Amino acid sequence: MPAPTTLSEIFTDWGGFEQFITQLHQTGSVTVEHNAILTGRSGASRQIDVLVRHKEGLYEHLIVIECKYRKSPIKRHHVDALATTIREVGASRGVIFSTEGFQGGAIKQAEHENIGLYKLRPLEDDEWGKPGRHIDLWLHFVTISIGAFEAPGSMRAGPVPAGPLAITLDATEGGESTQTPLMIPGHPATTLEALLINTARNSARAIYKPVVMDFAGEETGELKRKVKVRIKPKSAAAISTMGTVLLLPEMKYELGLKVSQSRIQTDRGSDYAFVLAVEDCISQSVTIASRVMSDEHTTFNEKVQETSTDKPLQNGSIASIWLAGMTPFEEFWDIPLSTDGPGIEILLKSLDA
Repeated sequence: MPAPTTLSEIFTDWGGFEQFITQLHQTGSVTVEHNAILTGRSGASRQIDVLVRHKEGLYEHLIVIECKYRKSPIKRHHVDALATTIREVGASRGVIFSTEGFQGGAIKQAEHENIGLYKLRPLEDDEWGKPGRHIDLWLHFVTISIGAFEAPGSMRAGPVPAGPLAITLDATEGGESTQTPLMIPGHPATTLEALLINTARNSARAIYKPVVMDFAGEETGELKRKVKVRIKPKSAAAISTMGTVLLLPEMKYELGLKVSQSRIQTDRGSDYAFVLAVEDCISQSVTIASRVMSDEHTTFNEKVQETSTDKPLQNGSIASIWLAGMTPFEEFWDIPLSTDGPGIEILLKSLDA
């Protein structure tokens, strides 16, 4: 059973609240006792909701904890009563836990008496970390492929080539693409392969739509699309290959786009018996108290403020991951060219084209 989302799932009355506060303080480094009875300096017995004993070397420190399970903020006279108990039993510290907070007078008196005031509550979404306790996101893994390259109207400006034009494309960093020297006046591309990969990437980003897809009622699946891309330089491109120079007034290829969709749904509290915020009502700080189901001890961590300036991730968002490599074009042989929109025409006119 995952961590409860409300306090009422953990305790429903004052007795359950006291027992939970007892469990909360079981960190493994102290001894915790519920409903302890101590004899005060006056000789009268004092009932303590939760007593924490911390022994260090020759000395033992007592921490007296009062648990107030009420429907309204705790008042000043409760702080006064605990201050008396602390003096009577010789405790090092006194603390009050509440589910509804404290009145201003109680906070002021607690500061004077050096008594801790803590409010227990469930975590808010930002305390779990964006997008919250429950994560529900879509993943799109996007890959591209290039095939059916052609250069209509190409002209030879040198000896007869030794064989047909052959190019190999690999978009990964350090991949084994062929390196066919290319020159286009006013354009930075230095190889034909780099030009094709760059235009394919830009074209794919132009046609890709980050929307949730339905695969006949299924959430997971693949979408494949194939479009025609035409590159038209302002001046003919010149490539050096097979001992000759070819002038290419235009280039065409088929661009394959594959989008693999999956869904991530998870509960960050699934492995915890509880995860709660403990508000220090005097210092206004927040500590996160949690216990993993497989553990017997509570862990306390300071709340970490999120400082990222990026747009927060929200449930229902689509995370698009563009893979560096190319998928084999054979996957698109049986995919018809898209007819729901025009092909892509790229005019290479300047350095920033």
